[in-house]
This record gives sequence, C-alpha cells and structure tokens, in this order.
Amino acid sequence: MLEHIYCSHLHCHIDTNNILGEANHGFRAKHSTETQLLVTSHDLLKHIDQGKQVDVLILDFSKAFDTVPLRRLLGKLEHYGVRDNLLRWCESFLVGRFQSVPVDGVKSADESVLSGVPQGTVLGPLVFLLYINNLPSRVNIDTRCRLFAHDFLLYRITDGLEDQVQLQSDLRELEQWAADWGMQFNPSKCHVLSANKRSHHHQYFYDLCGVVLK
Repeated sequence: MLEHIYCSHLHCHIDTNNILGEANHGFRAKHSTETQLLVTSHDLLKHIDQGKQVDVLILDFSKAFDTVPLRRLLGKLEHYGVRDNLLRWCESFLVGRFQSVPVDGVKSADESVLSGVPQGTVLGPLVFLLYINNLPSRVNIDTRCRLFAHDFLLYRITDGLEDQVQLQSDLRELEQWAADWGMQFNPSKCHVLSANKRSHHHQYFYDLCGVVLK
C-alpha cells in the first residue's frame, strides 16, 4: 500500500514538472502499445506515401531491468527532484535486496542484488523510465525514437547515403549512452527494416557494438 502511495505522488511530481519525454509509451497513463503503434505507423505511412525511404532500427537492451546501476539511478532521481526523505525511502526500497534460486527443492544461499530495479513491483517500471528518460536526446533532431519500456525503434528518412551515415552516427551515440550509464545492447536481437514503395532501396549495413545488424 505504501508503495502505491509513493508511486502516486511520484507520478504527480513527474506530470506536474513534465519530466518524462513523449518518446516512451510504456507504464504511463494514456499511453500504451496502441498509442506507440499509431504514432509510428502514421510516420512511416506518411513518408512512404511521399515516396521516401525510411530505415527503421529495432533495438533491444540486454537484461535491461536487471542491469540498472542503483547508485546512478538514485543520482538521476535526485536530478529530477526526488530528494530528502523521498529519496532515502526509494534508496531503502532499491538497495539491500537479496535473491536465491531454488532447484529441485534445494535453495541456494542468499546473494546481494547489486543492480537492477525489482520486477513485478509497482515502483520498479516507473523509476526505470526515469533512468532511460534522456536516451532520446542523444540522437539527431531528424531521427525519431519510439520506446515502450526498454524496447525501442529508431527511424529516419534515408534518401541517400548522408542520411544513413547520420543514422549510424545516432547508433554510436546510443552505444556511448549505454556505456556511460551501465547498460548493454543485445545486437543479436536488433534488426533493420527499410520501408518504401520503391523496387530498389538504398541499402546500408548498420552495425551496433561491432555487430552488423540483420
């Protein structure tokens, strides 16, 4: 019950100060997979009808909720105005957790959880959104970023090589963001889609973390 109360006040603080960007549609009121789909489909179909090519990068973090560094997360919460007793309460909620694994009726010893937001909680998804909130700001203004929790799309009109080089540069920026904030991409689950009406499209081999995306 206390977690619900805390989360309600945090939502109010976030909405009042317009903290969360519009790119993320996960775990938010009046946002859903449907709103993300509508916005993205509108963009893609509009550009395709104009005869444009749009290169879409489908990206995925590796164990996103489990790898968030807790101290950096608390630093971001403080940056967004969660301070004093509210910050200390959130710290006590996140830090000092233990986990064990049962196998065939035998339970392992408890081990400290050194990173990650607890899944299955009310508060965990919301603080994760705050942690990745500044991610879209790292890409070019003409490159669109659409997120649902930790899964997201990156797309841009690519009428030629210059646009594709810029999109690759945006990927480099995301790699750097992940390195700066203790996250990792899973390039084996990342893909490229070229959307257009043309019989031939401008092909480009995008790479992420040293892996050419399929």
